[in-house]
Amino acid sequence: MGKIKRLEIDETTSVVIREIIKEDHRYRVRKRANAILYKSQEYSVKEIANLLEVRADTVYEWICKYELEGVESFYDKQGRGRKSILKDSDADRIREQVINSPSVPVANAKVREKLKIFVHDNTLKNYLKKTQIELHKSKESTT
Repeated sequence: MGKIKRLEIDETTSVVIREIIKEDHRYRVRKRANAILYKSQEYSVKEIANLLEVRADTVYEWICKYELEGVESFYDKQGRGRKSILKDSDADRIREQVINSPSVPVANAKVREKLKIFVHDNTLKNYLKKTQIELHKSKESTT
């Protein structure tokens, strides 16, 4: 691991980074932005690692990536993370199984039995919401 002596950022970039730290809902993005801001304030990589509770080589990677990509380096690239088990192409098959189900657990049991797709109830619930598939709701009396 090489030594990074200084990281200079202009005032405009500093304002953008502070805004990201203040406003962005993603913890990892805010953490990376903080690392860059600290480094521009001449903290050492070890000090930043201790402050952010990460390894020093992780901070070093963030800094090197920032030098190449700028503020865009704070964000994860498309395609990262776990891929969804439930595909959009499965929507018709899942709709057939869940259309007359009174609840998500019952619908999930049907999906498991008929389609052999095993997911948590919350995963199925989120998928149904995303694909705008509605379960059969029993009619409740309104008073």
